[in-house]
Amino acid sequence: MKITSGEYKYRNIEVPRGIRPTTEKVREAVFSMIREWIPGACVCDLFAGSGAMGLEALSRGADKCWFSEINRQNYRILLNNIENCKAGEKSAVLNCDFKTALGRIKDKLDIVIMDPPYEETDFYSQAMGMLQELDLLDEGSIVVAEHLYDNKLFDAYGRLTKIKEKKYGSIGVDVYIFE
Repeated sequence: MKITSGEYKYRNIEVPRGIRPTTEKVREAVFSMIREWIPGACVCDLFAGSGAMGLEALSRGADKCWFSEINRQNYRILLNNIENCKAGEKSAVLNCDFKTALGRIKDKLDIVIMDPPYEETDFYSQAMGMLQELDLLDEGSIVVAEHLYDNKLFDAYGRLTKIKEKKYGSIGVDVYIFE
């Protein structure tokens, strides 16, 4: 798998065994949808896996990305991918569950990308609730949630309101804005 655009374009990304990476087609579509939020953004790639989404954001002009990955083996691969892209200075990497990770983030987030294991449908509401409780979002911040299209997400989670909903085969991508 490769980064599709920007500073790290064509850099190889190793994909950990047993995870379902966001396809190139979906990554391109997501970043096309959110391109106006990317320049200078502080991003969080929650449930990072390979880190492809966060690295794609950095490649396209984000200033910083917080990566969270609980699995130790995936975490090592994530670190290698960050090093391969020479993105270490723009990256903060946490090897813990998403709840602990959100509690450790010290920046306001402009973009949060979440792609939890699809069977963990309660992670979406828990993470969106914590983002607000921990005051990690500013007005205008967005959350991008990838999920199985058949597992519909709510139209709002507190002050996060859905502004876009797209379908790519069996995958759904919803974009929420913090108001």
